[in-house]
Amino acid sequence: MQDIIQGLMVWAVTLTGYQQPVEPPSVEAVTHQQLVKTLCDDQFCTAVAYYDTKTQTIYHDERMQLDLDQSARGFIVHEMVHYLQDLNGELVPEEMSCEQRIEKEQEAYRVQRYFLREHRQPTFQLDLAVSVLANVCKNTKAID
Repeated sequence: MQDIIQGLMVWAVTLTGYQQPVEPPSVEAVTHQQLVKTLCDDQFCTAVAYYDTKTQTIYHDERMQLDLDQSARGFIVHEMVHYLQDLNGELVPEEMSCEQRIEKEQEAYRVQRYFLREHRQPTFQLDLAVSVLANVCKNTKAID
């Protein structure tokens, strides 16, 4: 598994231009229920992975088969971009504006989409997510 993680880090570094870190992030499998509890306050959601800036760990749904599934690896590449952003001082959620957070998310999606296309995997869900992101800050301001 460590070879897969190292290979995915190479993808993230190559496609972002960030410097290669000394160590990749920790990558840990957790139950889907744990993801839902952490990310969605125990409400239904489709989350499959996230990067925790406090522990510098990528958590992913234990049902993901990283050794077999390129789509699953794409989610890890996405989270590795966030790890690289964090190492470069660009990912400080509590200090970032909505627009800055969206910009970082778009970078991670861009890398994930490129990775998936290179591995001949569909990207329509990512394309939809990116199109929705473009309006998140506008919609948030309308609610405030």
